[in-house]
Amino acid sequence: MAPAAFDEPALDTYRIFEPPSTFALAAIARHKALVLACGLLVALLGVGVGLKRTPTFTASATLQVGQVNPNSPGFYGYTQSAASLATAFSRSISAEPVLAATARKLEVAPARVLGRLSSEPVPQAPAFRVIATGSNARSAVALANAAANAVIAYESESNSANPQAESLLHEYRKASLALAKANEQVQRLSHKGRAAGESALGRAEAERNTAGIRLRALGTAYTGAVASQAPRSGLVSLVSGATNASNDRKSKIELYGFIGLLLGVVLGGLAANGWSRIAARRRLRRGVERDMSRSVPSA
Repeated sequence: MAPAAFDEPALDTYRIFEPPSTFALAAIARHKALVLACGLLVALLGVGVGLKRTPTFTASATLQVGQVNPNSPGFYGYTQSAASLATAFSRSISAEPVLAATARKLEVAPARVLGRLSSEPVPQAPAFRVIATGSNARSAVALANAAANAVIAYESESNSANPQAESLLHEYRKASLALAKANEQVQRLSHKGRAAGESALGRAEAERNTAGIRLRALGTAYTGAVASQAPRSGLVSLVSGATNASNDRKSKIELYGFIGLLLGVVLGGLAANGWSRIAARRRLRRGVERDMSRSVPSA
């Protein structure tokens, strides 16, 4: 008598023999060559992508805030405060006047300049770096130097301008003219003598005194405002300009190769696990069929 036909429901009884959770690790250990081959293959593909990629060149110029004098009594306090200023000044790299001046210098669009510029303060130092990128070393170096000079000009101009001083100067000129008119009025009334009247002369002298006091007060305020202005030069100075540029070809090749290796190992592990599970199911099916054929009595 022929053995009973094997059907899928009969196999359900044996599904308690599904591979355990450690099966994957055992499969990877059994097929180490497959996992390694997949890892190396995908890693080589990653290296190829890194070699084909156009490298990005980076150049930097270093700027200093103020003038550093180690022999100054307040040197340490200056270093701390200037380090904070360097952090603030480093943000001016994205200021519109800086981008416009840099774009004019290099004859490119400001939008292209913005995407290739960045800055970072030097830790624990009154300095910051202007960092530029480019498709080649020459363009990166030129952009870094042009941007550094634009930052120096921008900081000198913006910090030396004092709207209050301009307003006080305008008021001082008006007060000076008012005092001159008051002096002329007093002299004119004095020449007339009693005909002008003592009250009119007294009021003119009072006006002259008031104009004089106002003029002196405005002069003192204007002098103070001018003295508080930052110097037009030396606020930010160039420590070292960009002379060469580095590229990221090696680092990107290593990164893509490492990512490819990890991805290849994962794919190899999945392939080894799938292969082993298929083989295990085939062996299980053959065993079930063999056991069922033995359990059926002969005719």
